[in-house]
Amino acid sequence: MVTAGQILNYINEIAPFDTAMSFDNVGLLIGSEDQTSEKVLLALDITSEVIDEAAAEGVKIIISHHPIIFNPLKVIEKDSISYLAVKNDITVISAHTNLDIANVGVNNTLAESVGVVSEGGTDSECLLLGELEEEINSDKFANKIKSALSCHGLRYSRRKGTIKKVGISCGAGGSNIFAAASAGAEAFVTGEIKHHEILFANERNIAVFDIGHFRSEDMIIPKLALLLGKEFRDTVFKQAESDTDKMMYI
Repeated sequence: MVTAGQILNYINEIAPFDTAMSFDNVGLLIGSEDQTSEKVLLALDITSEVIDEAAAEGVKIIISHHPIIFNPLKVIEKDSISYLAVKNDITVISAHTNLDIANVGVNNTLAESVGVVSEGGTDSECLLLGELEEEINSDKFANKIKSALSCHGLRYSRRKGTIKKVGISCGAGGSNIFAAASAGAEAFVTGEIKHHEILFANERNIAVFDIGHFRSEDMIIPKLALLLGKEFRDTVFKQAESDTDKMMYI
């Protein structure tokens, strides 16, 4: 049976918590390092459904990507997620931007999933640069991404000519389009991007692929569960079934 402290130490080895960005909130956010659990749930987001699932299965530890507490709390309301976790004696560990940039982390996993061979990230941005094995046009790359990530839909813009060099920035990484452009990227894959950032990319003939925040990151959850399962063989690590994309596509 694993302890929360053992999980914290292992995650710190593969995605050091001190590499998280200054605005972030990572590590043990609720509960105790001494908490034990025979089963651990992993989720991109901790929702009331995830808490209910954990409680129903007797789970006492949840690992999330997005922090359960992001901004300082002034009030803990009775129906808040943090209150529900405490009420059910659930310890919560969150690994966010430190996991985004780790070698086994989100950006690298996203790149691998869509066929981008990594050149590495940058020190100042949550941005990975890489290349496709073969040049491809925008429409074909959009279809490749949609298939690889099982996207129900995505937004994209075209580039004149083919794509070889690609910038990857998971989650709300749209602001990294400027660094990607400076690095010579011909395409940019992210989970969220603003209108003015799309226009900037268009002026510089960079194709943009907005795949949605959830789809740009959720592939890390089964990967992390697998890594933890190999490290702690007497504990079950599984992705919460209730951890799903809340957006609908038509």
